[in-house]
Amino acid sequence: MGRDTTQKQLEEYDDVFIDIFDNLLFEGREVLKGRRLTPLPGEGFVRDHDGKSRQRNRDILKADGEHGVYRLICGLENQTGVENTMPERVMGYEYASYERQIRGIAEKNRMEGRPAYAKRIHGEQKLAPVVTAVLYYGAREWDGPKRLHDMLDFSGDGEQVRPYVADYPMNLIDLGRLSPQVRGRLTSDFRLVADYLACRGEPEERRRLKENRNHVIRHPEEFLDVMREITSDVRYEKIKARIKENRIQEEEGKEGLTMYDLFADAEHEGMEKGIEKGVRAVVELCREMGLTVEEARQKVEKKFEMSIQASSDAVGRYWGSV
Repeated sequence: MGRDTTQKQLEEYDDVFIDIFDNLLFEGREVLKGRRLTPLPGEGFVRDHDGKSRQRNRDILKADGEHGVYRLICGLENQTGVENTMPERVMGYEYASYERQIRGIAEKNRMEGRPAYAKRIHGEQKLAPVVTAVLYYGAREWDGPKRLHDMLDFSGDGEQVRPYVADYPMNLIDLGRLSPQVRGRLTSDFRLVADYLACRGEPEERRRLKENRNHVIRHPEEFLDVMREITSDVRYEKIKARIKENRIQEEEGKEGLTMYDLFADAEHEGMEKGIEKGVRAVVELCREMGLTVEEARQKVEKKFEMSIQASSDAVGRYWGSV
């Protein structure tokens, strides 16, 4: 399964989709909350200068409305790397959405016997606004164009025409550089994804994330797929397999699993099936170097990203036997 596919499977859930738009793009305003969202086809066709149709595929597209009558259309695009033509691509995506609406209205007019002919649609018929958010998962800061003008050469006399050239800014959300305050607005499973991306270079913060007991994960399998892709940590894949086999048990009275539940189980399973060997090797090396038990525990905690208790138990099993 490709990275783009795993991201989309989580983001397609309405609670995640709404969370991203309302709390990241719309800055905490409840624009989509409570609205009935309808998935729309991601394929759109636009006409090039030569008159030929060209297909543009969107990652996720949803509309507020039903039965073909929409009040707002929102699209998500995922980027793991910097794309230097992204503003132009977003223009194309949104143009395709407007063109699809125009064709739909024109066809409805034709079926009802009131075609607008050369005008295509009547003056009182309006289109639903289209909003696109670009989610950037990359580790390095986005240094590519963020608006159409960034792609254009205004050198020399070009500056004189800049005010007359239509600009087209895109809504970029650089996930790795969201502030704690912004991430704190998120309420869906995407909060954990954003938190990881913001602290991926900080081992201590990553450990704290794995000990989170507060956020109940609503879509564990899709969430774990995303985490497996963005971390390259095979433990997420193993945790997913254990969930599917019903081998991870929820505590009585809890609504669902937390990161703490998943990784407490993963540490136990890992110690039984492979990590144990690595822990023993670290303990042996620490003994040979004359380090203390606590120093060995700290190395095991950092290397295997264990909790303090788990690393202490792991070192304790071998310290006296090597």
